[in-house]
Amino acid sequence: MSVPAKILVVDDQQFVRRTLCSMLSQQSHWKIYEAENGKVALEQIREIKPDVAVLDIVMPEMSGIEAACEIRQHTPQTKVILISSHYTPEEAAILARLFADGAFIQKSEADKDLVLAISRLLPKKGQAHGRKRFR
Repeated sequence: MSVPAKILVVDDQQFVRRTLCSMLSQQSHWKIYEAENGKVALEQIREIKPDVAVLDIVMPEMSGIEAACEIRQHTPQTKVILISSHYTPEEAAILARLFADGAFIQKSEADKDLVLAISRLLPKKGQAHGRKRFR
């Protein structure tokens, strides 16, 4: 049996966090964790060493950009996907290239784009099964 991929979802809005976690947990070979801000995320990353961290950009205490910089410096094996509803696709693409692994998802598109974006960052064994769409 293979080890499940570990995915950390970080968003200050509990509803968004729970919705994303629920959607991602449908991938039976992924283990989903959650954190409410960048500071808590960094603590969890040191402990659980996730394969992918999905970071909201705009959060109190520590933004997703600040957390992504810390992740790059201290745990570069953790891949980063940025999510937000506050940026244009063009702005987000620049931020994703600078601070993430080139991945940005608009929150409004997470239901159809997030599983695929995570899957692309995982080794073959951890990728999503099938082409499920979540609506």
